[in-house]
Amino acid sequence: MTQLEKSAERARPAPATPLEVRTHDRRAHVNPGTPFTIGRDESADLQVLGPEVSRHHVRITHGPQGWTIEDTSRNGTFAQQRRLTKEHVRGPLTVTLGANAGAPQVHLVLTPLPRPTPPRHRAPYISEAAQRSSRQGRFEAVHDLRTTPAALTIGRDERNDVVVQDLLASRFHAELRREGSRWVIHDLNSSNGTFVNGTRTRRQELGPADVVGIGHVLLHLEGDRLVEYVDTGAVEFRAEGIGVRTAKGKQLLRDVTFALESKSLLAVVGPSGAGKSTLLKALTGFRPADEGRVEYAGRDLYADYDELRQRIGLVPQDDILHPQLSVRKALHYAAELRFPDDVAAEERRAGIDEVIHELGLDGQAEQPIHTLSGGQRKRTSVALELLTRPSLLFLDEPTSGLDPGLDKSVMRTLRGLADDGRTVVVVTHSVANLDLCDRLMLLAPGGEVAFFGPPEEALAYFGKTGFADVFLLLQEHSDWGEKFSRSPAHARYVGRASAPPQPTQQTSAGTAARRQQSVRRQFTVLARRYLAVIAADRQYLIFMAALPLVLSVLAHALPGEAGLSMTEQLRGAAGAPHLLWLVLVVGAALMGSAASIRELVKEREIYRRERAIGLSRGAYLTSKLVVLGAIVGVQAVVLGVLGTVGRPSPDEPVLLGSGIAEIVVALVLLTAASMAVGLAVSALIDNADRGMPLLVLLAMLQFILSSALMQIGERPGLGQLAWLVPARWGFAAGAATIGIPTGPAARPFDQPDPLWDHTAGTWLADLGVLAVVTALFVALTWWLLRRLDPARR
Repeated sequence: MTQLEKSAERARPAPATPLEVRTHDRRAHVNPGTPFTIGRDESADLQVLGPEVSRHHVRITHGPQGWTIEDTSRNGTFAQQRRLTKEHVRGPLTVTLGANAGAPQVHLVLTPLPRPTPPRHRAPYISEAAQRSSRQGRFEAVHDLRTTPAALTIGRDERNDVVVQDLLASRFHAELRREGSRWVIHDLNSSNGTFVNGTRTRRQELGPADVVGIGHVLLHLEGDRLVEYVDTGAVEFRAEGIGVRTAKGKQLLRDVTFALESKSLLAVVGPSGAGKSTLLKALTGFRPADEGRVEYAGRDLYADYDELRQRIGLVPQDDILHPQLSVRKALHYAAELRFPDDVAAEERRAGIDEVIHELGLDGQAEQPIHTLSGGQRKRTSVALELLTRPSLLFLDEPTSGLDPGLDKSVMRTLRGLADDGRTVVVVTHSVANLDLCDRLMLLAPGGEVAFFGPPEEALAYFGKTGFADVFLLLQEHSDWGEKFSRSPAHARYVGRASAPPQPTQQTSAGTAARRQQSVRRQFTVLARRYLAVIAADRQYLIFMAALPLVLSVLAHALPGEAGLSMTEQLRGAAGAPHLLWLVLVVGAALMGSAASIRELVKEREIYRRERAIGLSRGAYLTSKLVVLGAIVGVQAVVLGVLGTVGRPSPDEPVLLGSGIAEIVVALVLLTAASMAVGLAVSALIDNADRGMPLLVLLAMLQFILSSALMQIGERPGLGQLAWLVPARWGFAAGAATIGIPTGPAARPFDQPDPLWDHTAGTWLADLGVLAVVTALFVALTWWLLRRLDPARR
């Protein structure tokens, strides 16, 4: 080793000594890379309840000097009857959260790194149950519990007794403890949860028939052996009697039954309106069926949906990608939202590189998505879903809009994914490459299965030479489901007769997944991604930078010797302060709405998919509010300063000592409120093209109802509507600063407006109502976003 290498070796920081946090009933391992919080709030990394426990009571971090615990509470944190503020953890430390005698205690324990030891040999053992399930995965390892101490840890970290090689598992995920004569599984505050028989649990006694699910791994006890079963994707999939109806009773799917062998590629085709996308939602649990049963490896998908949803990938028809980002960056942010907090950056990077290589995107990894071909974009969408290594992959119209060459390329990619160990179901209108599929399902109008079997047998079954003729035939006749149920093809490829449709039981299917990261972590990722999208969109940046400059120039086009000074106007100077202020108010309202009116609707499919995998609605909306609020706030400051520069300012400020400062504050709050209005409209509409006409309507509405042109407070209807218009309160706040005595009527001083009184109280009241209006529209946006959640039956 050279001297330089020795110096570098000495300079390299030593690995962090693991820290374990314990309470009376829970324990967690702290990741050195991120702060760890303890408190009563659900968003805390470790939730501890108590009368004096703050929402975020203490904060644990790791730095050059090791672990540090910092008090962030109101009632205090105590160790040996002394109050802590900030202290290094040098050894075992017990702290009390609060001053009362009965306050909860938290124990901090440093666990030294073990010396490297050769990997333990795990003898292969396959039980009869494993042999019966061998087509659905593999039982590849066993742990002898007779030689196990009282506890056995399970997780992704190599220091666990049972190592789970799955990024969906936490570093220290669960612990199997011997309690008396029974074994009990305890979840260690994992991100994705520990499941017993499909139900998420924190503590559960285990019997011989119980199956523990952690990521893609299943564990169960066989005598004194702990057997690991790994879901390799080789699963059987079956739908039995699937039926879906609308709220008004219209039948969308009727008695859909089929069985799909492991590692198969199924194409679902049929005329428009036959229920293909509805079937896809029912099979993935996004919109559960009203009747019937969906089985995954012999398990009820709806009953065990909380656990099995992690093994399902869904690629919707619309791309779920930000086209401004590069392929690698888009996958990077997706990985941060899909993997637990304790997954290191190197592990995420390795997973991203793996799927990029698997989908043949190595040459396009640094290329912006909007510059990719249609087939490459679709492969990128598939790569995003493959990050979590799903066993089942569903795709809705992946070849829509592609030329025949790209169509074949995408279908070949799907064929390869199935051959590599996944079960793939694709809904498509294209029939050009059905020969690549193992099975073909033809849906007839009304949602009935007209055919299910090998693609090469479909045309002969209908007695036609082309699928165009088959589609016409399906629309001309009915009762295709009954005809197929009596056919030899049904007996060969479906196997058993359909049972009478039975209503499905109410389950967790159709609900958003539990979030895998804290709300704060998701907010940080979403805000960084949003800023990256904005930075990559040069046209958007130019527009947002130029808009306040153009509006400032328009404000200077008005005769303005009086500026915003009522004294100068009374002296005969040209211009009217209320007109200049009106231009600034309308410009600020326009900027706020223009920045936000397309922001939610253009990301609708991205939000739907990420919400289904655990995205927090609050984190998503807050990221939009913070980033957009900062942008429009800067715009408002530029407009307020440049729009009034060189002109007289208000004569007597009411509170801040500077009339221009009060004007700028009013503009900032006005743009924020208008931004909130734009977000609510964006959440309401379902097409981004509708945003621009509505933007014009909003601008005109704010212009008319600002009360700058006419007094509307006493007019029935308009007066009440104006309460919800930000420009009404923004104009009033500026009028209070300027000292405008009344609205610009024919006789200017005969209709005083109390909202324009030249007092500090009126100015603050106007801004306070403006803040309330902002909060109301933010709440409305949050409620409208609920409509996009997965629909329960």
